[in-house]
Amino acid sequence: MVEYGRSIRWFNNYKDEIDFSKSNKFDFMQTWFSKGELVLDKVLFPKEEYVLNSKFPVMIHAVYDIDDYDKYNNELIRILRYLNHTEVIIHPVCKSLIINSQTINLLADNIYKTSQLLKKNNIKLYIENNSVIDKINYTPSDLKVVFDKNPDVELLLDIAHIDDYNHLEEILKVKFPKCIHIADKHFDVEHEHLPIGQGELDFRLIFQNYLKDYDGKIIFEVVDTDEEILESKKIIQNIIEASKKGNATK
Repeated sequence: MVEYGRSIRWFNNYKDEIDFSKSNKFDFMQTWFSKGELVLDKVLFPKEEYVLNSKFPVMIHAVYDIDDYDKYNNELIRILRYLNHTEVIIHPVCKSLIINSQTINLLADNIYKTSQLLKKNNIKLYIENNSVIDKINYTPSDLKVVFDKNPDVELLLDIAHIDDYNHLEEILKVKFPKCIHIADKHFDVEHEHLPIGQGELDFRLIFQNYLKDYDGKIIFEVVDTDEEILESKKIIQNIIEASKKGNATK
């Protein structure tokens, strides 16, 4: 069964974001973790206490530079345990080192050590693919290095990070995702996350040809207006439901 989540608008009031998610039947929200803390502009410390007491499901999306793993793993795990979470996303970036084969191997090692720590706490790890602007964990060959060393780690596929459909196809040969980020984009723009229908991605093609029978989590990385978020959800839900009906009649 597909679960629908959305990236929280961290600049908004947290309660308003929950009310919007509840009233529009989102199953959970995604909140960011960076440099040792949850990224929620209008929530006082300790932020995790407020999140827990709000009693609406969230999934943490941790942005980690190549040297952040040892620095922030303990704090990330502390927050995950406090919130009783069993899953976490890590979005690897690399600002401090030149990206080459050694860097990719270092990333794979960092993910391995992190996944072992998380496993001890019964927490599943998802690793996100990158776009061309941050070329670590970006190419299918990079992803293969990471997942060959970490077969128990899941792929979070960010569809807006693909260069083209061939790029998507090659990524899926490495690993099929159980969680995806969804936003639209133009192919001639290096990095953007637009409301669905405002870019060039053909999501009907994607779900019929590449992500056929997808049955995992979908997280909308659309942080625009209420109307654009809801229209994005409506478009994707209609595609998913039509795909299921088509399969049922075969």
